[in-house]
Amino acid sequence: MTRAAAAAAAGAASGAAWRQRASFDVPLHHPHRQDLLHEQWGRRLGHIAHVRHLRLPADRTAGVHRTRVERRLVGDVAVSRQFSDPIEGVSGSGNTDSRADLVAVHVISSGSLLIEDTGRRADIGPGMLCVRDLHAFWRFAYTEPTDCRVLILPRAGLLDHLHRTRLPPLTVVPATTPESRLLLAHLDAAWALADELGPAGTRAAGTALSVLLTGLLQPHTDTDLPLQTLHAAATAHAERRLMDPGLNPAAIARALNVSVRTLHRAFDGETVMAYVRRRRLEGARSDLDRPGSPYTVAEVAARWQFADPSHFRRAYRNAYGQSPRAAGGA
Repeated sequence: MTRAAAAAAAGAASGAAWRQRASFDVPLHHPHRQDLLHEQWGRRLGHIAHVRHLRLPADRTAGVHRTRVERRLVGDVAVSRQFSDPIEGVSGSGNTDSRADLVAVHVISSGSLLIEDTGRRADIGPGMLCVRDLHAFWRFAYTEPTDCRVLILPRAGLLDHLHRTRLPPLTVVPATTPESRLLLAHLDAAWALADELGPAGTRAAGTALSVLLTGLLQPHTDTDLPLQTLHAAATAHAERRLMDPGLNPAAIARALNVSVRTLHRAFDGETVMAYVRRRRLEGARSDLDRPGSPYTVAEVAARWQFADPSHFRRAYRNAYGQSPRAAGGA
């Protein structure tokens, strides 16, 4: 058992506050950078049973990989604030005793977390909350520098609170839903008061986190996911990827773990791609109207994913009643 694990176990047993801060850098040009990552991870963070096969992305060979973690125990819930440059791996236990498994919750502040298994894939960005059942194995990757909060808690407790024998494998919701806001408000309070709470208060705070999480774990199917919630999640996802040539209804639906048909239902009165085109035109207009803009019309058209300058000019004229050249583009 590592010193961090021993300290956490002792803290949990006594009810005393336990915290850990860890920070390490890995030079990406190092010939043995993968080995160095594992060495630094083990030394600074210890063994984390549900995380394995950590790797630095093969296409990143310049600069430094940074990891920053602060962890606390709130009852039997491990809570952490994390920053990580791009990294990938596998999480999950595959334990034959499903009640011995864990559940992971990620709340993304900035950056992006990509998770997938055989049948599911989700790209979690800022303002999104993701709950995963770690009874199965998941591939994950921070695809850009990412700030997030993470909760790891026992699966058995959630099953007891839900009065169920199974959990949904993956739940993705905006952090702005009432249930999410209630959970996050309690999380903030529990984090802030961790050093002041006694053993009974710490256990109660951890139990409350588990109970509040059940509000996000009711079945979310294509028929009962609130369309307003889905619309908010879909537009938030699209906003972060307006310059991505692969942005389309299928990609958005896949990222949010819903069908394309259900996604279209959430966009009442405006199609998904009409929303994307409108927001791209607004971005293009902002580029052209900016004093001293360095972009030509052709460059703006390419930047905002229009097929060619003539197509962009037609769409711009239809939307704003004037040529993009008149708005300041060359």
